[in-house]
Amino acid sequence: MFSQDHPPIPLTNLHGLNSSLMRLMPQITGIDLSMLQTKGANLLMFDFVIANNATTLYNGIKRGDILTALRPALATRVNTHPIPLTYDVHGDKHFPGGPPGTKFTDTKAVINPLLVAMITPHTGRIRRDANGKNQTYYLSMPQQPYTALNGPELAIQVDYLAGPPDSITYHGYPRDVHAFVLSRTLGGLPIPV
Repeated sequence: MFSQDHPPIPLTNLHGLNSSLMRLMPQITGIDLSMLQTKGANLLMFDFVIANNATTLYNGIKRGDILTALRPALATRVNTHPIPLTYDVHGDKHFPGGPPGTKFTDTKAVINPLLVAMITPHTGRIRRDANGKNQTYYLSMPQQPYTALNGPELAIQVDYLAGPPDSITYHGYPRDVHAFVLSRTLGGLPIPV
């Protein structure tokens, strides 16, 4: 976004936006993240949207016009904002050479990138469902080549840690699950899309 100054000054965060709104005629007392009513959004995402929006403020602009200009991009950012995924060593027992437990047929170096690829498309959905709170999820999948021949399906525990910045820790394991969903409980009801 840009201020109403001549030439317009780029606004890069919420603080800059609110300072500029106070200089308008009539003044707008400010905007906060809750006004956009976007589940899963945080301040880092909001600042990114402000910095990448082409709207120029002007005297007489309404708060609703600003919110309308920001809301769709913020909803998109919830789905696309990068999130680090970190392997939880609790899953070591599910790999060859680890402590006793159900075993994958290949190593962490092979399996974990595959698990990350399965989790990544769901990060926006997880953010929206968690809506700023820490939450554990289970992503259950049909049998995979590495869950053992004629063996169990795949379960991935996904622990979402709210931010900003937010993050995910994960580990997977072969397990009979029978329902292939993303849920707050293993094999439970799917969270909303």
